[in-house]
Amino acid sequence: MERYLLDGATLLAAMAAPFRLRAETHAILEDRSHLILVSAATFLDAYALEAEDRAAFSSLRGKLQSAATQMGFTAVDTTPAQVDRAATLAAALPWPRRILRAQADMLPATLLTVE
Repeated sequence: MERYLLDGATLLAAMAAPFRLRAETHAILEDRSHLILVSAATFLDAYALEAEDRAAFSSLRGKLQSAATQMGFTAVDTTPAQVDRAATLAAALPWPRRILRAQADMLPATLLTVE
């Protein structure tokens, strides 16, 4: 079973318009043999996109985790060790992305992004 960790943009696209995802990403999300993970960092990343006016999801504000788990995604904890590891990553990455990258490395899981 392969494990994939979603970034905020991928989570939002999966919820609102999965057909807009790259074909490979869409196929991964549809394949039930994969374990699709979300974390606090996933949600922070989504809320950062909203704060930058790059996403809008007012009906789901404060409900992202429950919506994600209802879709069959598995919520995982973000640990202090993952945050510490994120502090060593390139400063060019914004904080939610740093945590996601560290978390994917440490789980291990493949980080799915829309970029």
